This record gives sequence, C-alpha cells and structure tokens, in this order.
Amino acid sequence: MANSEFHKELTEANLCDLESIFGVKHVRSGSTYSFGIASTRLKNTIALDIIMEDGDNLISVYSENSHLQLQSCKAFIISQMLEEVIFYSDCGEKISGLIISKQGDCSLYANVDKKTLKTDFMNLNSEKLLSAVALSVIESL
Repeated sequence: MANSEFHKELTEANLCDLESIFGVKHVRSGSTYSFGIASTRLKNTIALDIIMEDGDNLISVYSENSHLQLQSCKAFIISQMLEEVIFYSDCGEKISGLIISKQGDCSLYANVDKKTLKTDFMNLNSEKLLSAVALSVIESL
C-alpha cells in the first residue's frame, strides 16, 4: 500500500478517518473537535481535542496524569496495522510527533532533528532510536 493512503491533511473533512481508527465519534464545540478514547481492557481513558483555528491546528491530549500538546499540526498518518495515529508538525529541520493509539497510549517526540530519521539506526543510542523509529514513517512521505 502506498503511504498516501494513510497520510491525511488535518481538516474537518478528514476527521471521519480518525473516528474510524479510534472507534468513536467526535463531538464538536465551536472550533474544537473532541474524542473520548477508552480501553476497557487496559482501563485507560484519554481525551483528545483538536482545535482548528485559522489553519493553525492544536492537538491536546489529557489523561489522568498528563497533558500533551502539539501545536501547528497540519497532517496526520494512520497506521491500520498498529491501530494508531501520528499527528505531526514540521518546522524546517525539526519535526515533532504525537502518537495516539486506539488503546489510549500516547507518546510525544518533540523537536527531533530530521537527520536523526535518516541515520542508520544501529548508530543511535537507545533514546534517539525510539524517536527515530517512531517518526521514520513521516520522513518516507
């Protein structure tokens, strides 16, 4: 399958793709689109808010013990196989990604140097390896 089948611009029209992967409908309040993602198996619940204002999208995730935020998000990638979505923000030579799974797991990788994504993974320390593997799909687009 081509990457373009999974890569989507973050627009109101594409929110149905998020509903499909997360298995929940969004609730709209003004320019905010909210998803309540819960896993009864893992006893995990998060709230995902997507705020679309003037083309500068903000992604916020709230859990019991954290609040994660990704600003200036223009696109996302759906991984059907992993049942997760990667929201990302591209700023020149740096990239940030917020990964949210259908089970409510979240990971945030911020200001990752794009050179890291192109580096031979065998040459990276374990901490940089995590971000490189998680965000490498973005670099392949």
